[in-house]
Order: sequence, then C-alpha cells, then structure tokens
Amino acid sequence: MATWSRLSLTSLLAPWTRPVRGPSPAPSRAGGAAELRLAARGPRGYGPVASAPHPREMSSPPRDVTSPASSTPPPATRPAPAPPTPGAGAGLPVTLGGAPARQSDHTTCGSTALLMLAATGDRVLADWLEHGTLPPALPPHRVPPEIPPAALGGTAQPGPAGVTARLTAAQRHVRARTSAAALGPAPWPGSLGTPPWTAAREARFPGVRYRSVPLADTTARARTLFTSVHGATLAGVPVPLYTGGDLGRGLTTAVPRHVVLAVPPPAAAAHRGHDDAGRPVLHLYDPASGRVYPVLLDELLAREDPHPALGGWSHVVWVVLPEPVHADAA
Repeated sequence: MATWSRLSLTSLLAPWTRPVRGPSPAPSRAGGAAELRLAARGPRGYGPVASAPHPREMSSPPRDVTSPASSTPPPATRPAPAPPTPGAGAGLPVTLGGAPARQSDHTTCGSTALLMLAATGDRVLADWLEHGTLPPALPPHRVPPEIPPAALGGTAQPGPAGVTARLTAAQRHVRARTSAAALGPAPWPGSLGTPPWTAAREARFPGVRYRSVPLADTTARARTLFTSVHGATLAGVPVPLYTGGDLGRGLTTAVPRHVVLAVPPPAAAAHRGHDDAGRPVLHLYDPASGRVYPVLLDELLAREDPHPALGGWSHVVWVVLPEPVHADAA
C-alpha cells in the first residue's frame, strides 16, 4: 500500500503532542490500588467487577454487577472460565443484569465506553444501571454524573428490559455532556458522536484523570503509547481508544470513527495480560458488538486490515490516556 494511503488525521497531529509519561498510571494507596476490572464470567461473559473500592467512593464491599440475583453463588464459589486466547474471533459477551451491554445507536459508542469505564470504578453507578436504585439518603453531590436527572425517582423498571432502558438513557446523557462546550463555548454536533478531548474531560475513574493523545500506529511512539495502555489495564484502569481508517479507505475514514475500551484482563487468565509466550495482550471491549476481544499488542501496530476488536476499523488513532491525579501536568 502506498505511503500516502496510510495517512490519517492523527498521523499529522501525533508529533505535536507532549510525550507519554509511562506505563503505570494507577497511583499506589494504603491497602493497594483500587483494581476494578471486567472479568470473564462464563457464558454471560464479561462484566464490571470491583475487588478494592476507592475509599471516597463507597463504604461497603463492591460486588459483581453482572450477578442477576442475590441467590447467585459468590464469585469464589463459581468455577473460573478458561481465558480467551489471542486472536479468538468471537470475543466474550458483556452483560449487565442479564442485558447485553451495547451502544444504543451509531452515535453512542464513545458514551457507552465512558459509561462502562465509570461503572467499573463506581459501585453506585453500576448498581443503578443494574437495578435502577440508589443507596438511601445518598447526598445529591454523590449521585454519579452519568445518571440522567430525569431518571431519578419513581419506580425502576425491572429485569433486562429495565437495564437496557437505563443504559440507553445514560448513554444519551453522557453524549450530551461530552457534546457541551466541545468547541470552545459551542457544542459538538451530537450526530458526530464523542470528540476525544471531551471524552478525556468526562472520563471518570478513581485516582486518575485522562488526557487525549493522537496516535499513528506506524510510528515508534505508538508502541510506547500501547505499552502505557497495557500498563494501565494491568493496574486495573480502563482506557478508551478511538479507532478509524486511513486515506486508503477514503477521506471520511481518516478521522476517529469509533470508540472501544481497553479493560483489565480477566482474573482467571493464566498469564494475566500476556499470552503463553509472554507477549502483551490487550482486552478490548467493543460497544457495537457488546463483546471483549483479546488482541496481541503487536497486532495493533502498522495495521492494514479491519479487526473486530476495533469495531471493524483498521487502526487505533487516538488514546484517552489515564494519569495519576497527583502527576505534574507539565
């Protein structure tokens, strides 16, 4: 393929962004880092699981938000599924309360990724998505910002249909938040989805903040960025990735077109975050299919062909990278 046809908007922007800080953005805290991950769950696939809450976010032990009822045995008593192998084409499904965790329309891939990111780090939000309820006497300032104000109060719709309705409402609310003041004081057109810079502004996970970084996968810097993404997921922190095409597939594809979420590897994996040969593996949640795909990090470099983990696109073109909240921004 000719060199010009591999160009994209991010190929031109990437050299002008500041350097990446390093591969481990999660800060250490007394009692260990807050590790909240999407973990393999047998036939129901992946779902947000919290193993150590952020002390300011919650006061009781978190639980697996994919459990449909209290009669379900605790995670320790359920047999651990075999981890998927890199290159597996089907991926594993993501569910919340028995409902598929998918984007509701073609404009909400970014807001779905941000919603799942936040729910992975916030038990209150995860419980609301699954059950439609909030803790009694929750102060207004503790209500997760991803919950639409119009959805508060009243009787929660039960079952998977209720979960789907809440997912849809929350996705649209997050899209409205990322569209606001996206172009200075002007809004971003909602029909164009979520711009990377407001995704970084709205992304919410305990102990980190996010910044958007364009990525050209044919450069040496791309490996550094992917290594940072891999390090973040090993530390329990999800990372949004924008995907797209290049000029070889047309001018309109040479911009960010879709958003996926790099999630922490399943706890049951024999070589957590790596394959049997020790090569780093990223686990990518695609909101369009509602599935998580394991992908070798090396397979994301200098790509030419579409990949299901990238929503059918060929390149990762932008990264919304986490950094410790106490890090120097200079």
